[in-house]
Amino acid sequence: MAFVKKHSFKIAVLALCAAMGIYLFITYGMQPKQTLPVLQAAPAFEMNDIDGKPVSLESTNGKARIVYFYFANCPDVCPPTTFLLSQVQDQLEAEGKLGKSADLISITFDPERDTPDAIRDFAKRHFADTSSWHFLRGDEEASTLQLARDFGVAVIKEKDGSYTHMNVITIVDKDGQIRKWINGSSEDLTAESIVDELNKIL
Repeated sequence: MAFVKKHSFKIAVLALCAAMGIYLFITYGMQPKQTLPVLQAAPAFEMNDIDGKPVSLESTNGKARIVYFYFANCPDVCPPTTFLLSQVQDQLEAEGKLGKSADLISITFDPERDTPDAIRDFAKRHFADTSSWHFLRGDEEASTLQLARDFGVAVIKEKDGSYTHMNVITIVDKDGQIRKWINGSSEDLTAESIVDELNKIL
């Protein structure tokens, strides 16, 4: 009893700290983690990578995926967005997620001009590692353009052979569901913010 009286102030402070800790845990620690809504099923595809190996939506199931449509002769948004995704690649690799729980997939609109060698050159210039990043090309331009549109990416082929397209980065979950479309041209977009969005479904 004498001990309690002697140390009553300390005991009260400890009790207050404990109560505050319980309150903070209940308020913040037990809240469900933020996630992303399911927007639609990602369309199925199967294409070869630049080494001739087939890659499909189904073969990459089980991993979260970042899907980006581009063309190597793009004079505008594709190069800087690919460079930004190379920073995403570096961050995912540093976190031990690249190729294990997350994949990067880039699909060209322009399979005729974007040969494997042209794609390798494009990837190298923008610091993309093709050993861990799937750069895919289809056999037919028309089917690739339709795939992009099915993914929600508006694209039009111009008379000069170039493409006008939305600059969209698509996040697909491990079950093949599209969870977010990101504007690749947003001034506020960073590699960290893309990885943050990806982590919401990992």
